[in-house]
Order: sequence, then structure tokens, then C-alpha cells
Amino acid sequence: MVNEIRQPIVTILGHVDAGKTTLLDKIRRTSVAKKEPGEITQHIGSTNIPISSIKKICGPLIDKFKINIELPGLLFIDTPGHEAFTSLRKRGGSISDMAVLVVDTFEGLMPQTIESLEILKAFKVPFVVAMTKIDRIRGWVSGESFLENMKNQPKSSLEELDKHLYEIVGQLSEHGINSERFDRVDDFTKTVAIIPVSGRTGEGIPELLVMIIGLAQQFLKGRLKISGKCYGSIIEIKDMKGMGKTLDTILYDGVAHKGDYIVIGGPHPEIRKIKALLLPRPMKDIRAESKFMNVDKVVAACGVKIIPQGVEDAMAGSPIAITSNYDDAERIAGELKQEASEMVIDTDEDGVVVKCDAIGSLEAIKKIFSGRIPIKHASVGMISKEDIFRAESNPELLKVVIGFNTKILPGVEELAKSKGISIITSDVIYHIIEDFEKFQENKKLEIQMRELENVTRPGKFSILPGCIFRASKPAIVGCEILGGKVKPGYRIFRPENPQVEGQIRQIQDQGRNIDEANAGDKVAISIDGQIVGRGLKEGNTFYTNISSSEYKKLKKYENLLSQSEKEVLEEIRTIKKKIDPLWDIRG
Repeated sequence: MVNEIRQPIVTILGHVDAGKTTLLDKIRRTSVAKKEPGEITQHIGSTNIPISSIKKICGPLIDKFKINIELPGLLFIDTPGHEAFTSLRKRGGSISDMAVLVVDTFEGLMPQTIESLEILKAFKVPFVVAMTKIDRIRGWVSGESFLENMKNQPKSSLEELDKHLYEIVGQLSEHGINSERFDRVDDFTKTVAIIPVSGRTGEGIPELLVMIIGLAQQFLKGRLKISGKCYGSIIEIKDMKGMGKTLDTILYDGVAHKGDYIVIGGPHPEIRKIKALLLPRPMKDIRAESKFMNVDKVVAACGVKIIPQGVEDAMAGSPIAITSNYDDAERIAGELKQEASEMVIDTDEDGVVVKCDAIGSLEAIKKIFSGRIPIKHASVGMISKEDIFRAESNPELLKVVIGFNTKILPGVEELAKSKGISIITSDVIYHIIEDFEKFQENKKLEIQMRELENVTRPGKFSILPGCIFRASKPAIVGCEILGGKVKPGYRIFRPENPQVEGQIRQIQDQGRNIDEANAGDKVAISIDGQIVGRGLKEGNTFYTNISSSEYKKLKKYENLLSQSEKEVLEEIRTIKKKIDPLWDIRG
């Protein structure tokens, strides 16, 4: 059995409603998608497609592409979004050997498609693209084989297909992926194959399966050999009447026997004996199977329901190992415990605090955040008050706790608010990154605004004719704001005499005190240090008095100034430099 070739594990990924499950349903002739709430996959599923079924579906295409099939079949994993990569893992990577990235012909790359793409790149998993829903192309004549059916299509339909295909090629290129329609690819090591398909009619499925089989045999044979050790990952835990907790599991290596010991990994590993192994029938999804086969042994790769004795703390996403020797089981338990502890990040560096639902999620976050978002602490569990205290010592731009696919404990949100800590949660990594970037943009703007709070803003106003209301102590005059803004407390000067000539005490609009006046406003201004007739006259123009250090700060945050303020600032600079040529570089 050791070194036998196992079937590759092929994960189907893509955006919600891109047609992942519908496509797989067509291959296995089931209707799992119709049974899911809202027809959107809620749980990870697995389906064994034996080679006999593949030969039946693909027919003459196998001969056409001259493929000598050695693989025993394919194990397909259908996932809600990213979960096959964040939950199903082996140490250092994903259990998936290959992936099918499902892209809607008309929608192109959507947020979860991009997330899936990032994860595929992070875990270095080879993949092909299934370009779905081609039956919706105007005038498309549906058939089974895409290549055979090409000659039946109107020219306009083929042109529309190519239009959408090369839009997707362009989008993939933006993410560093070179791609082309599968029958136009010269070198599959450098170009990702795009296979046009329809989950509704089944067109293109023969080509998709042939591509997967051919690429797996050509590039993956070395990693498909079964070893003497048995490993897997739990995809779901269910309570079955009369059986207790059962573990829906993907085995990715080795052989498991009834009566062996199963080691369930995590911070507190469990060792239990296997009471029964239940195998779904070929072409049946483990989620929808009702007539499992009770077997004495199973061989990777496969989806299998394991019934252990008295499991307590097992969680979906936990790694497992299976052995016939109890001493080996204890040694493996120690290794899995160590692995769980190694996945925790705890540093003295500034960075966000991250909490995830599973070790696999943590690994995916680490890979995808690398070079983008620094991490101070990362661990598995719900967001707690301790996480808020961890984030408190960070600089403002990193006062963030991120929760991926996990919950917030009671009282934590109130504490976070009081400490000025932001909490970002989502079950989509792409959305977390987006929300974090928005948080930083808003926080930078907030910091900049705070920096300018006590800085005199550029302003310019003139005294209106016939609007002298009081001569002195303070002088009160009617003014028009010609540019920028003015506020109470601002010092002012006239361009004829750039020395400080007064200070605004109050600004009123129709008898009401206001905090500022802007370009175009007509207001009454009271001015200390000025007497009407001695320097304060109708038609006089005044500017706000800005120091050279304030000028530098205003230039630094020029993005926060209005166009009017920018223009007035340059006028002030010109006036000041006539007196002091180095004014704008001093201070």
C-alpha cells in the first residue's frame, strides 16, 4: 500500500453564487445545491469521483489528449468561500493538491474570487479556472463537449465568449496570473488554463475533468504517493442518534483501520479509539449521503465519517492523525500540541491583534497579511478583554483587534470603545483587509485634522463700505470673506504693513456668534488692536497672520485645505517673502 498513487484532492473555490456546487452537482448528477439554504453552500462537502465515472463522462477526449490514466480518481472538495484552505490543512500548507477557481463569465473576478486567488497564491496550489454559465451567452447552442460544440456556435456568440474570456484574462493578469483558454495554452507550467463550462447543461465538464487529470498526472505524481502515516482534517462535527459525535473528515495520506487510535489536534489533543468508519458511496457528497458504507479500512485520499469513542473538545478544522499504536498516538499528540502553540504569534512589535476560529484560519491570515498588515498577537479563540489591552499600547494606526470567523465575548465592545480600540470582524479575509485599509485612511485623516486644529488657516477679508459699526475697543466692522476661512482668535495683517495689526475677537452672522466664516460669507467682525480711521478703513483688505512653521504644516497637509485656502496661502507667502526671502523655509 505504501507508495501507491492516491487520488488528488481538488478543491472548488470561487465567489458566492458563481456556480461551484451546481457545477459539481452536474458531475455527480445530484442536487446538493438545491438542498442548501438559499442554494449557497453552508458546509464543506467532499465527493469521490472514481476513474470509471471520469472515463464515462470524458469518453473520446481521453484518447484525443492521449492521456494514459494512472490515477484512481478525484476527490472533490466543495467549499463555502475560503474554508477549505482556512480549515482543511496540513502543517505548513493546504491539503488541496489542485483547485478549480470558478469564475462567472459575466461577473468576472468578484471579492471572494480575489480572496480565493490570494489564498491559492499564498499556499502555492496549482489551479485551473472554470469559466461558468456560458449557456447564458446570447445565441449559444448548448452541447456536452465544449470543443466539439464550438462548430455549432454563431459567430456572434463565439465573439462574445472571447470578449468575456479576455476580460477575465486581463483581471487575472492584474493579480500576476498569466492565463489563456485551455486549448490555446502552449506551456501549462507558465499559463493557467481557463475552461469554459456550464453547470446547468454540463457543457465543458468533460474538458474540465480531462484537464485536471492530465495536469495532476503530469505535475503532481510525486506528491500523490501514499506514505505509511495517516493524516487528515475534520470538516464538520455532527451528533448522530445512537452514535454520539461523529467526525466528517478528509484523509489526505495513509490508511485508517477500524480499531485504530485517532489523535485530534489542538491546544489540548485527544486520543480516542475508532469505533466505526463510514464511507459515502462513490459520486455522493458526504453532506447529503444517507446510506454510508460501514467499512473496516479507508485509504487516502477520501472523505470519511469517523465514529470515535467519547470525543469532547474536537473542533471543525482540527488536524488529525491515525495510528494503530498507542505509544505513537501519544507522541503524535505531543507534536500536534507543539504545532498548535507554534501557530500563536506573540511579539513586542507594534501590530494588530488577531483572533481566528481555527489553526488553519490563523495560518491563512499569517500568509495573506504578510507584507501588508503587521501582527502583534495572533491566536485561536473569541475576542476577549485581554485582546483589547494588548492593542492599547499600539500607535493609533494599529489600535485594532481583528476577528476572523470568530465571535466577541460580552463586554468587550464597550471596553474597546472606552480605550479607543477598533474591532474589525468578518468571515472573508479580503473584507478584513479592505476594512483595515479604510480604518487607516480615516485614522490618518483624523490625525491630520488634529494636527491642524491649532494652526491658523489661510483667510482673506475686506471691510465693506458703510459697515463701520464701532470705532474701537473693539472695532466692529462688516466684512466680506474673499477667500479661505477666518476664526475668532486669529491674528490679522494688511498687505501694506505685514506686521501684526490686530486680532479677531468675535464673528457674528445676523447677530449670532459663529465659530468661523468662509469664502463668500458676509459677517460682522470685532477686531482688537485696531481703531477706525487710524489704520482701519472701508475697503481695507486683511489676511490671517500665519507663521513660517504654520505655513510648513499647512503645506504638509495641503490635501485638507480647500482650493480657496490654497490660493490665499500662496498670496500670504508672496507677501511675507517680500519682507523675509527665507520666510517659507524658516521655523
